[in-house]
Amino acid sequence: MRNHKKHLFLLLLLLFPFFFNAATIPFEFIDGKIIVKLNIKNNPHNFIFDSGAFTIISSELKNQLNEKKSTTVFEGIDANNAKSKMEVFSTDNLQVADLNLKGVNFSFADISWMSGRACKKISGIFGANMMKGKVWRIDFKSNTITVFDKPQNLPDNAATIPFSEENFTSVPRINAKIRNQNIEFIFDTGSGMGFTVNQKSYDQIKDKDFLTFEGLLSQSLNSIVKGQRQVDLMDIELNNTKLGSQIVDSSSDSPNLIGTRFIENYLVDLDFINNKIILANTGKAPEYQSFGVAFAPVDNSLVIVNKLEIPQLSGLQLTDKIIKINNKDVSKINGETFCEIKAMLDNSQTITIENNAHKTFTLEKKNVLQYLK
Repeated sequence: MRNHKKHLFLLLLLLFPFFFNAATIPFEFIDGKIIVKLNIKNNPHNFIFDSGAFTIISSELKNQLNEKKSTTVFEGIDANNAKSKMEVFSTDNLQVADLNLKGVNFSFADISWMSGRACKKISGIFGANMMKGKVWRIDFKSNTITVFDKPQNLPDNAATIPFSEENFTSVPRINAKIRNQNIEFIFDTGSGMGFTVNQKSYDQIKDKDFLTFEGLLSQSLNSIVKGQRQVDLMDIELNNTKLGSQIVDSSSDSPNLIGTRFIENYLVDLDFINNKIILANTGKAPEYQSFGVAFAPVDNSLVIVNKLEIPQLSGLQLTDKIIKINNKDVSKINGETFCEIKAMLDNSQTITIENNAHKTFTLEKKNVLQYLK
């Protein structure tokens, strides 16, 4: 009996590492962004988990990471195709959950605008180069990322898509087929849309039935894009796996991106060991919930900065100043009051707004894809 216990104890010792080969990272999902907490010298900081980017850390944290300057200069292109050159540093002072991240390359940048949009202090971008050598399982049901040292099993019907890595940044690129056109995409957990293609590619696959949004379309590290964006549903095929109708939208000059409006409908293994993305369907259908207009603070006023071009919203115009929402005075706002307004909008299905011409409109949050014929 003692020998049996001894052998059992030895077996448990051998198996023990396999029970603890994973770290679990909770995240918040805000406006299509995955936000995780990193510890820097035991102080928590919010980072955007962004597989479509190189790691960026706020300039405010300079000299707090025992960083070492590299001779490398990073020539980056942001999501809006704007180019920039940044010095590269390295640090051993980043920790997420139980993982101590060593030798992380990054650049410093002013990212203060990210905090205003998230209504949360953002200290950096957790880029693809920090994900190398591990499997990152993204679960939108539990809002967790589980990190493994080796590939894991997923259902047999899961789609497996190989990817190539960009030099230096490790950003994953995959190929997709849309309406018989082969298009290369960046798998970008930092993008809040579905399948975003540049205008040239979109013109090759569009039909006569699509939605048009006009106004401020996107903001990224070095640029802001304004103009029109078309949105449609199109059949997507990844690595010979048909995924059915997915949201496809156009962008002026940006690289082609696969974002969280698609990714959130799957249990995802982002495997940087074997360079594969594994998608297990959770049964969710594509949705685009919106009031049809979007607001932003401009010179202490709340202004319509984006609008869906449909007859139901013809009475509202871009740059209209909003003075009341649900009878609440919003004629003068600051960063704090805008975040209160944003929370109210996020938690409401119906709102009544009044513009500075004292016209009132009742708006309902809907899946705007229903306007497609």
